[in-house]
Amino acid sequence: MSFFIIVTCVTLVIAVLGLIYEPDRRFGYDAYFSPFIFGLIGVVPSFATYSKRELTIRQMIIRKILQLSVLEAMILSFGYLMDIMYGPMMFAVAGAVFAVFLVVHFFSYAIDYREATRLNAELKVFQER
Repeated sequence: MSFFIIVTCVTLVIAVLGLIYEPDRRFGYDAYFSPFIFGLIGVVPSFATYSKRELTIRQMIIRKILQLSVLEAMILSFGYLMDIMYGPMMFAVAGAVFAVFLVVHFFSYAIDYREATRLNAELKVFQER
């Protein structure tokens, strides 16, 4: 779910910022591939959080920072190499990617916390029976 939200929001941010910074620029049919490309770019950094064993909170935070850094570098590099982003737009996209990453992980944590609380309450009721 985080992947879908991050990729969708980043693609939307790039579209909106593109309209702000370069409103006259037009794309061909190849632009339809950009969500897939940004999707691939968005999923590659998630391997930083993979582990065969459970991670401590500190280890997970470090891996999330690494994931964000790689995500930023890959999106900005791709945008620059494809001549989609440059100058002030790159800084705006970097800030937007950072904000989207934080918001998605905050909501993901809140949803997971609520679900864990609900499951623990059900487990407690089950154990009392």
